[in-house]
Amino acid sequence: MRRRLAALECETRRLRASETRCRQLIDNSESEAKFRRVIDASPVPLSVDDMKGTIEYLNQKFVEKFGYAHQEVPTSAAWFARAYPNPEYRRQVAKEWAACLKKGLSARKEVGPLEVAVTCKDGSLRRVEFVGTLLGSRLLIAANDITERKRLERQILEISEQEQARIGQDLHDGLCQLLSGVKFKATLLEQKLQTKAPEEAQDARQIEALLNAAIQQARNMARGLHPVDLEARGLMSALEALAAGVASVFDVSCVCQFKGPVLVHDHVAATHLYRIAQEAINNALKHGQASKIWLRLALHQGRLTLTVRDNGLGLPAKPQTNGGMGLPLMQYRARTIGASLNIRSVTGGGTILNCWWRSPALKDPQRPSPQAHSSIRLLTSAATPNLP
Repeated sequence: MRRRLAALECETRRLRASETRCRQLIDNSESEAKFRRVIDASPVPLSVDDMKGTIEYLNQKFVEKFGYAHQEVPTSAAWFARAYPNPEYRRQVAKEWAACLKKGLSARKEVGPLEVAVTCKDGSLRRVEFVGTLLGSRLLIAANDITERKRLERQILEISEQEQARIGQDLHDGLCQLLSGVKFKATLLEQKLQTKAPEEAQDARQIEALLNAAIQQARNMARGLHPVDLEARGLMSALEALAAGVASVFDVSCVCQFKGPVLVHDHVAATHLYRIAQEAINNALKHGQASKIWLRLALHQGRLTLTVRDNGLGLPAKPQTNGGMGLPLMQYRARTIGASLNIRSVTGGGTILNCWWRSPALKDPQRPSPQAHSSIRLLTSAATPNLP
């Protein structure tokens, strides 16, 4: 009887444990269903990843925004292959997202944000900002579509650049011409006074010298407001003039180099690239106290690379909390045209800035376009941790 009672008690405990597990499964199932209902109701495209490269769930807004169903992108590797068809850009995004993921996981904080260009199923490009939130062993990723915001930001900058160009043109065609006319009159007056009143002629000569200085300043202002011409070689000419002006005014070595002809047909992008180079040089002179500056522009396989290097003091060990607007403006200009910007100190002293920009209008005359390659190597899930 005792053995029978013990067996019955054991069986009762087993049944109770089984009942508890069933209830937990039911509760978890209900929680999961409620969780998915909340995600589907969100107006933001959302993805749920298992931290191992598997995409567990995509909400309806995500499918509508990018066109890919869950069965088409069940893993991060599949998403990377479709969203970033260019292998070089895919590797860049994977590297940047892995860095964001590592930083967020180590600090148990938000992952990202990371701004990238996503290729949708219909072939269109959208600027997307990915932000991840840790939910236990899973990662909830929000894909904020900022395409329209970027378009408006670019339009604002274009209007600003157009207005600056208009003012520069008015200075050149209006004020400079007026000053040139006054200078001509002063020259005639000096010639008339040479024989009649030599002392007054000296005063007229001084007025002529002041007018020459005013004309030169007005021309420099006009060139600064409108540095890049509309033709394709305008960026190269503007950078050459910038280097020559820096060397002349600041008495430093400023060398401008080009790796073959780099023709930029996008005038807005060319202007932003020029402003980035201009700000980098100003920082090298003002903060880095550089005596040598190298400016380089190259085009390789459809990607333009702008490099500004100096032999100055390098970047500070700790970023200044109350720093100026130079670096944020450079980063903002780069993001506006879809370029990548990297600034770092160089071993042995100095700073190097690299800005990479890719555009369909850029073509390497010596190499085929990257779009000519039909085969695309898929990255493994280990190399592409989670979405984006």
